Amino acid sequence: MMELSAYRDIFIEELNEQLERIDQSLLALEHAPAPERIAEIFRAAHTIKGSSATMGFREMSDLTHEVEYVLEWVREKNPEITGALIDTLFRALDAMKLLRSQYISGADYTDCSNVVAELKSLINRQPEVQPIRLPVLSGAEQLQAGEAVAAGYTLLALAVTLKEDCQMKAARHYMLLQRIEDVCGAVIATALAPPAAAGGDEDARFTRFAVVAASTKEREQAADQLSGDSDVESIIITPFQPIASGSSVTTAGAEPPAVPPAASTGEERAKGAQATVRVNVERLDHLMNLVGELLIEQTSLAALSAAGQRNDPAKVLPGISGVSDHMGSIIKELQEGVMKTRMLPIDQLFSRFPRLVRDLAHKLGKDIELLIQGGETELDRMIIEELSDPLIHLIRNSADHGIETPDIRTERGKPPKGTITLTSFHEENQVVIRLEDDGQGIDAGKITASALSKGLITEEQAGYLTPQEAVHLIFEPGFSTASEVSEVSGRGVGMDIVRSQIGRLNGLIEIQTEPGRGTAFIIRLPLTLAIIKGLLVNVSGRVLILPMYNVAEIVRISPDEIQVVQGEQAIINHGRIVPLSWLRDKLHYPRTERRSKTIPLVIVRSVDRVAAFAVDEIIGNQEVVIKSLGAYLGKMNHLSGATILGNGRVALILDASYLVSH
Repeated sequence: MMELSAYRDIFIEELNEQLERIDQSLLALEHAPAPERIAEIFRAAHTIKGSSATMGFREMSDLTHEVEYVLEWVREKNPEITGALIDTLFRALDAMKLLRSQYISGADYTDCSNVVAELKSLINRQPEVQPIRLPVLSGAEQLQAGEAVAAGYTLLALAVTLKEDCQMKAARHYMLLQRIEDVCGAVIATALAPPAAAGGDEDARFTRFAVVAASTKEREQAADQLSGDSDVESIIITPFQPIASGSSVTTAGAEPPAVPPAASTGEERAKGAQATVRVNVERLDHLMNLVGELLIEQTSLAALSAAGQRNDPAKVLPGISGVSDHMGSIIKELQEGVMKTRMLPIDQLFSRFPRLVRDLAHKLGKDIELLIQGGETELDRMIIEELSDPLIHLIRNSADHGIETPDIRTERGKPPKGTITLTSFHEENQVVIRLEDDGQGIDAGKITASALSKGLITEEQAGYLTPQEAVHLIFEPGFSTASEVSEVSGRGVGMDIVRSQIGRLNGLIEIQTEPGRGTAFIIRLPLTLAIIKGLLVNVSGRVLILPMYNVAEIVRISPDEIQVVQGEQAIINHGRIVPLSWLRDKLHYPRTERRSKTIPLVIVRSVDRVAAFAVDEIIGNQEVVIKSLGAYLGKMNHLSGATILGNGRVALILDASYLVSH
């Protein structure tokens, strides 16, 4: 009988697929309401309900049961597909994702009763009330909230509704904030109704608002002391927990959902489940046929070996050579077949981003559309998993810094809706991912000024920078042009993470930007990290390997071509100053006598940087299988692994990203 853990793995795999299907169908439903979208969501929810009940996960089963009720109501009553309906279904989806993560990790299950109550209120709520979003705390506000809780305060969420006949609502809003602070202790954050909900009337935005406060009083005490204001229709007070972007609380009496945020988009498939890949049966059949051919050749080789021992060995050499050639072609085909089983369409990653862009657009008050092209492009599953976080950072920066608000875009003659385009395609032996926006572009002068003010470059260095080099300063640690820190960006860590993670994948990144027109980030990645083409070099009698993905050029120079720039050795390559290092010195190898009059150099590029490394000899290039160094060697940043050469010797594979950046 199959073990329970095996059933659990199958359940999690199916759950991942159905949750992804609901996510995509909800986004499609929001943009173009259609009965078939409702049916797709219903089928996915029904599948989850049945499998969760079978596994004994009652929390998930009860939650999806209520989602089914809402969808049945939508199908029967055909109400307007409002933002409140979509937001509530997305909150239910976030709760499902959180439960999934807890099933995997074994953590305590979240109480989803508030989400269930909100789903029920959707059907019973007449008329529909425009929701008001709870504040999403910035980094500084989260720190303040944490300090308040540590000091014994209680976090409360207050949803306030003013009476329609209240005069000067904005002034009353500020007076109530002061009163809340006097009663509770401290106001941490506030949120007003969105402009669309107020019909463009700025004063009407203050009719309903939400407040997060750190209180010395319990909820009932605070409610008693804040009641009685003649201009206030209602104040709903509930315990506050930071919630996912896009969550909201209505003023109709429903409590805000007490569900913590689901896993970040980068962990959308809940890391921790058993790593599995679905493989087409035809591919497996092809691999089996190749293994069968190898067995035949092995038998032939054994027969030739026996014949060589009985007779003259020279007579069987032609036969051995022929078998060897045939085995080589089979192994090559087998290698390609196995690599294909590791390949997944990159759409499995791209499909997570429409929801991210939707939530960012709501949070930033912008109208943004995400266009995806080339989702069928296949890439190694390990690279796909590692690529998630860098792309999230790039999308966040495009939405926050690149795309302008609708008013500004209209003033500049652009359509109010901004566009982010995510494209992937094969180019030679690489996968190219292009993330492009039609926003305001990157101002090289502003980048340079910001880098100077933060001490990242000197005045002298700033004078030498080309506009393209200045733009690439955004990848420097600590760089940011944001005037204030927000939850979306501005801490100066995102782009540095992008560069380091792309570098670890042996990838390259470049920027194309035009002020006022937009920016494009182009990422080039190898198809796989398991087998690479490497350049073999000799350094102090040791054979080392550099990934060919990172080798820009191989040149020979004479010693008098080496220059000194700002106290460091460098060469001029195609009119560009390239820093020069002796690889033996960088790796602390002993110096050997140089016999040639010229010095062989390998010019290595990683992400946006280039460096030249002097070696003793260029041996050549060949395909190598990367083997892990093992935990017993500890962390060795300059090495990405090792391989076994044809002569049986072990050769170390250098981490080009680390060498160039250090």
